[in-house]
Parts: sequence; structure tokens; C-alpha cells
Amino acid sequence: MSLTTRYILKEYFKIFFVTLGALILVYLSIEFVEKIRKFHAHHPPIILVLQYFANRLPKFIFDLTPLALLISTLITFGGLSKNNEITAFKSSGITILTLARPLLVFAFVVSVLFYFLNGSLIPSSYERSKIIRAEKIEGRKRFGNFAQNRIWLRLDNRTIFNIQVVNPDKKTMQGVHIYFLGEDYTLPEEIEAEGLAYEDGGWILSTGVHRKFQADGSIQVNIFDRETIDLNKEPEDFQQIVVKSSEMTASKLRSYINQLTADGFDATRYQVDLRAKEAFPFVNFMMILLGIPFALKDNRSAGLARGISISLGVAFFYWLVFSITVSLGHIGALPPWLAAWSANILLLTIGSYLFLNIRQ
Repeated sequence: MSLTTRYILKEYFKIFFVTLGALILVYLSIEFVEKIRKFHAHHPPIILVLQYFANRLPKFIFDLTPLALLISTLITFGGLSKNNEITAFKSSGITILTLARPLLVFAFVVSVLFYFLNGSLIPSSYERSKIIRAEKIEGRKRFGNFAQNRIWLRLDNRTIFNIQVVNPDKKTMQGVHIYFLGEDYTLPEEIEAEGLAYEDGGWILSTGVHRKFQADGSIQVNIFDRETIDLNKEPEDFQQIVVKSSEMTASKLRSYINQLTADGFDATRYQVDLRAKEAFPFVNFMMILLGIPFALKDNRSAGLARGISISLGVAFFYWLVFSITVSLGHIGALPPWLAAWSANILLLTIGSYLFLNIRQ
């Protein structure tokens, strides 16, 4: 490692870790103030509160690292430019690319690391934090679980639901199988339906079959297009069992997509979410690629402030484009891979253009 590389990394890491630590502290403080009042009403042990925040921490780091990378890049290269160190490096034959290379490599390593963590540790720890909050702190019992690529719910001691897909609006479901258990836990009755929807204050089954198993071994079969079912649940009650891609590991999400596809259901939304889970970590690389040209845009005293303003605007632009393209992917207007990677491709193009136009 050259002396120049060590110097750049030393200056950068001093700023980066302080910036990331400050952002996490602010984020944790806001989260603590927001949640502690709700937690206080349930008087939880302090260990549970600590476990909740500890499991939230990986998600905080994941969300805040791109911003920390951007701010650190602007401060580091802005300071080098303001102190005429960039000019000194250039006069010694050291190009901007040479100065930027260690940071670009670092950003790429972070992106690859987060690529794997976003498919494993981050969603699982985030899901654990929600379970700790709902079940152990607030004492809410779960009446549903996601297992073997299906959603299982126990409405009461004698009624069990098996649902393939709960749509995000919680008012419609697909692939519904209802089991009614007898006193001796035999199966006297079951309903299988293509859909379940909440309409006009009630639940309606669509396109299915209602089977009743008689004591003599015969089966009474009733095929229906629409059938009302009495459920003592509101759509909001299904909030906790909606399959959320952000809380699923990549392998579990991929398995769920394969199961939905095999069963003939539309898995487009989850395919887009899987691609987005893979694409988003590489925003870390984009932040440094964009931050360097903006930091060197103007070496006057106002240059750093100007660069920060423009770069934060570009960062917001990324979140906006990413959200819009993912939403378009959810409705099938864009292929899943394009919906997830469009924002990265756009920023890579802009960043590369700006970087190549820096006077080396």
C-alpha cells in the first residue's frame, strides 16, 4: 500500500466512522424517544428493551452507511481541495483516479458485504426486533405464522387457516384452505377457495369447494362461486402475518417465489423485492462515485457547502427514482431486474460522466 493510499484512507476513515457513529446516535435517539413511551406502559425488563434496539442496529447501520459515505467523501476531498492538497498531488503526477481508487475499492467492498448481509443477517435481526416488541414487550399474541412457504393462522381452538398469499392491502387473500376441527380433533369440515376478500364489512370466499365429512364415511360436497364466511377479524388484524420481503432472508424469499410460481400465483411483487434486495446495497459505491466530483466542483470556500447541497439532492433523487421504479415493477410495468437496478444504472451513468470530466 502506497504512502498516498494510506494517507487518503487515514483521513477518510477518521471522518467516516465519526460521521456514521453520529448518524446512528441521532437515529437511535429518535427511535428511543418514540418507542420508550409506548414501552413504558408495559413495564418491560430493561434486557428486552436492549435486545430490541440491538436487533434494530444492523438495519440502522445498513440504512445510514450510504449517507455517511457520501458526507465523508465530500468532507475529505473538499478539505483536500480547499487546502490545495489536490493541486500538490497533481503536481507530483498523482491523478484524481489514483486518489479516488482506495475509496472506490472500499465502497465496493462495503457494497458486496451489505449485499450478503441484506440477504441474511439484516432481515432476520429486523424481524426479531418486531417479535420482541410485539410479543415480549407489548404482550400481543401472534395468531399466524409463516412456515413452509405458507401462512398458517389459528383463529380459535377449532379453526385453522392455511393461506398462500395475503395481499399488502390485507383485504384480499389467495389460495385459502380452512380446516374446522371437531371435539376429538378429527376433521369434519373443510373449505378450499381461490380467494378471500373483505367486502362491505364482511368476508367473502370465492370460487371454491366446501366439504363435510359424514360419520358414515360419505362426503358432502358443495361447489360455490361466492360464499360468506363469519370471521371475527378485521383486515388490520392480518397486518402481522403479511409476508414482508424486508423481513425475509434472500433464500426464504426465493423459496417463497418458487412456491407461488409453482402453485400458479403471481409472484411479480416478490420477484421485484428480491432484485431490489440485491441492488440496493450497491448505492454505497454510487455515493462515493458521485461525491468525489461534487466535492471537487469548486475549490473556493463555498465549494464544500455547494457540493454537500447538490450531493444530498442527488441522494434524495436516488431514493425517489428507486422507489418509483420498484413501484412500477410491482404493477408489472417494468421487468423485475430493471425495476430494481434502474436507479443504480442511472447514478452509475451520471457519476461516471462527472468523474471522467474531472481535470486529472
